Amino acid sequence: MKLFYYEDKELSLSKKRIFLAGPTPRDDSVLGWRQDAIKILLNLNFDGDVYIPEFKDKKISGNLDYAGIIDWEQERLHDANVILFYIPRELDTMPAFTTNVEFGYFLKSGKVFYARPENAPKNKYLDYMYHKEYGKWPKDNLNEIITDILDFFNLDNKKIFFTSDTHFKSERTFKFSKRPFKNVEEMDRILIDNWNRRVGINDTVYHLGDFGDLSTVKKLNGKITLILGNYEEDDLSIRFNGDFNKYKKYLIDLGFNDVIKGGHFVKLDRKKAYLTHKPMDCKPNEFNLFGHIHEKQMVKKFGLNVGVDCCKFMPFSLEDVLFYKNAIENFCDENVFCNENDL
Repeated sequence: MKLFYYEDKELSLSKKRIFLAGPTPRDDSVLGWRQDAIKILLNLNFDGDVYIPEFKDKKISGNLDYAGIIDWEQERLHDANVILFYIPRELDTMPAFTTNVEFGYFLKSGKVFYARPENAPKNKYLDYMYHKEYGKWPKDNLNEIITDILDFFNLDNKKIFFTSDTHFKSERTFKFSKRPFKNVEEMDRILIDNWNRRVGINDTVYHLGDFGDLSTVKKLNGKITLILGNYEEDDLSIRFNGDFNKYKKYLIDLGFNDVIKGGHFVKLDRKKAYLTHKPMDCKPNEFNLFGHIHEKQMVKKFGLNVGVDCCKFMPFSLEDVLFYKNAIENFCDENVFCNENDL
């Protein structure tokens, strides 16, 4: 288990990343709660990393880079796949005003775990909103909420997701696909947040190519199989001289679970589907999942475009795919599929 403090500028490379959010004592004489959380995690053999919004050296004095501290926290709150809000609020020594803002900001992220001592004041509103969003009431002690978090990390539901054309860090895609974000940095942050909100760390994701910045895989939940798109094919050709085995090893070392060149059949419910990057490479007489064309067309007679531009910038679940498969095969009429030759 690695601990990251304000002094640590790098991000965790672990698939399990917890941010310890909550009040920090205003007085050195007041005991904080984060050291207790760390001890519990160690005792439970947690094998991930922990973001701690404090200085290692509690005696640091002088002018603090307040904006830098906020930026450090925001980047890591987004990067974590669990945010533990523990709020032992004490109005004189730990009022938790900043914590209230962070709680509201990240409540709908899908990654909040919340606990507070039963007698901590001014938490009823947070209790209610947490229950409304997650369908459960907060725990009243650290040990129980941390146990819940470790159970969450160990879930093995094996859900399946499909996506394509994330194009992480791509200015070109941001511009020419007219993605509705302020800039590439916001695009990446929202794509990652949306992905991790839907996908658990033990779920399976088939990415149908044009991933973008390949190192981003370290920030994403799930066991990701990458089917090479045209950008990866170019990368394979230029940087690896077409040596697929070497390229595959490179990608697996980065964090991908598997890498496939060409297409791949998977089972959907009781039937199969063919996965490939380009629509023109789809199989006739099969149901196909593809990408490449971004927002240009979501459904075709032969399959479904699972690119993020067609799914509110998040992966399609297996249930989503089966829904659209049924619609394509049984309900879409000629108006959906017509082209200029039909006019």
